[in-house]
Amino acid sequence: MDVIFKGAENMLLIFVIACIIVFASMCVDLASGLYKAKLRGEIRSSFGLKRSLGKFIMYMGGMLIACGVDILMHLCKFFQVIHVDALFGIPVFTCLLGMFLLIVEFLSVREKADQKTKTEISRVEKLAAQMVKKDDLVDAFTQALAAAIKKES
Repeated sequence: MDVIFKGAENMLLIFVIACIIVFASMCVDLASGLYKAKLRGEIRSSFGLKRSLGKFIMYMGGMLIACGVDILMHLCKFFQVIHVDALFGIPVFTCLLGMFLLIVEFLSVREKADQKTKTEISRVEKLAAQMVKKDDLVDAFTQALAAAIKKES
């Protein structure tokens, strides 16, 4: 039985270390986001913190799934079967996902407060454009109803 799990302990240790690093980067991003909101004069509400909780669940869930894939690949000796022995015992998917998440968090922290403001303004512009379109539809519908009522009278 020990032969089956040989090397899996190291993979789990790497998984724990990767999760701690990703969690630390999420904390840095949260602190950065709170600081940017303060610079822009925004109210820091629980909505942003709820988003951080959702991001934590999504990131750690993804890391857990990647670790599961790596463990299963290790148990079935996948890398030895395809003759890539150098990768045996290395949690490839966990490490790749961890690196991807770190890059995402780095880009988020690097985003300047004024760029975020511009992004928010463009979202408001798009929303306003959609609202105008809806108002036009409501006006057209109202006029059509008024015309139909006049025809019946």
